[in-house]
Amino acid sequence: MQSPTRNTPVSKCIDLAGHSVRMFGKFSSHAAFVSLEAKMSTGAAELAAAQAEYEKAVKAILPTRVDVKYENYVSDRRIRLSQQKVEIADGKQNGRIASLVFPEGSTPITRLVGFSQVEAMINLEGRLAAAQSLWPEAEAEKVEIGVFRQGYQAALENRKIAVQNARDLRAARNAAKDKFLTMYVEVMARVQAELPRDKVTQELFFDEVRTRSALATADTDEDEAESETTEGQG
Repeated sequence: MQSPTRNTPVSKCIDLAGHSVRMFGKFSSHAAFVSLEAKMSTGAAELAAAQAEYEKAVKAILPTRVDVKYENYVSDRRIRLSQQKVEIADGKQNGRIASLVFPEGSTPITRLVGFSQVEAMINLEGRLAAAQSLWPEAEAEKVEIGVFRQGYQAALENRKIAVQNARDLRAARNAAKDKFLTMYVEVMARVQAELPRDKVTQELFFDEVRTRSALATADTDEDEAESETTEGQG
């Protein structure tokens, strides 16, 4: 008999438990097997719940990634617009206002991403504040840049929180899996103790570990069926 390991996919672990639970149910007259059915069922349910929470957290990262990408895009556009306004105020490129607000142009800011760009935008706000005596519109620009910077910063924080949440739930899932693996070995040992000289019946309760999970098999079958359908239409 084989027992799952840490390298065994969670979906396969749940399949293995499902096999055992179903088989134990066919021996309802045997009190020990009724107890093992309940133990295996509970262990599988705990693992499945932990996996579901982890998968939910992973999926929750996607919207935050989209938000960060969008905020980076609109912030870059707004920074370039601010540079254009400065050049208009100067009446030329590389004028005295631009030399103060955008001493190296806007590219060194917009080519950055993430928290490094947020920091650069904060510095830009500081330079705009310093330019108010030269350019009356500098205060309004500072406020506008601040709005975009805050939106970008919030998106980055939300993504950071979502990623950390997924990491935490992965750790919780891994702990649940370790607990499941221990439980599975204990159930196997109990079956062997109940049927010490009957290996055929012992093996009846435990499925092969080195096969794909039902979910993985179904996904592959669907892909192959779709491929065959497409080829048939050629």
